[in-house]
Amino acid sequence: MKASLLAAATIGRTHGLDGYLRLYPLSGEIEHLMKLEEAVIRLRDGSEKKVIAESIRLVSGDALIRFRGYDTPEKARVLAGGVLFIERSQAPELGEGEFYVADFYGLDVISDGVRAGTIEDTSEGAQAIMLHIRCNDGRIRLVPYLPVFLSHPDFDKGTIELLMPELLS
Repeated sequence: MKASLLAAATIGRTHGLDGYLRLYPLSGEIEHLMKLEEAVIRLRDGSEKKVIAESIRLVSGDALIRFRGYDTPEKARVLAGGVLFIERSQAPELGEGEFYVADFYGLDVISDGVRAGTIEDTSEGAQAIMLHIRCNDGRIRLVPYLPVFLSHPDFDKGTIELLMPELLS
């Protein structure tokens, strides 16, 4: 099942006196965020806040955003360091064969025709996204998402094939 909320940006420090915060898009694209209305911010402590964007603007190449109810630097500062999540419908349109990293979550990892584990998390690696696979025995193994190790995900079946089973041993 694909996630309905996608991480779209990180929230930086405050800017100015009106509660604006710097916005750092994770995709490198800003156009889709310029039309943002509602979102969820996951704060550093893990809690989440629903927010409504009041104003988004570009200043000297930086994206700045102000949320309703956070109209001073002191109020806005509590959101700094958080991650902005948006509805999938608000995200940039994907090209053929493209998908979001969030779509890996929950995929069953198949090895030699047998379910070997499930993808629980991801992280940035030096050369590839690292998939955190919880194996059937409860251990977690990290496998880089590279064609030599894993097939292209089959989102209809909810699976991805591990091409090198020894990576989980």
